[in-house]
Amino acid sequence: MSKLIDAGREVLGTCREAKENFDFDQLVKKYDRHTAEMLVSDQLKNGDISLDEFRTYKKVKTFVQNGGLDVSQAHKEAQKAASDALASDGFKANAV
Repeated sequence: MSKLIDAGREVLGTCREAKENFDFDQLVKKYDRHTAEMLVSDQLKNGDISLDEFRTYKKVKTFVQNGGLDVSQAHKEAQKAASDALASDGFKANAV
C-alpha cells in the first residue's frame, strides 16, 4: 500500500509540475518572459531559487521533454563498451 501511495504522490507532483509550467508559459504568451519571471520571482525567492536556476530548470525540462536525453541509450552504450573491453581482454562477455 505504501508503494501505491508513493506512486500517487509522484504522479500528483508530476501533474502539478506540468500545470505550473503550462501556466507560466501562458503568462509568457500573455505578457512577455521578463514580466512572467517578475510575477513569480517572490515565490522563487521564498523557495531559495534564483531566477537563473529557474531558467536553467526550464531549459533542461524542455530539452528532456523534446527527447534530447536518452538515458536508456546511454546505459546500453555503457554495457556494450564494458562487454567490448572485457572481450578485448579475453573474457567472455555476458549477453546484454
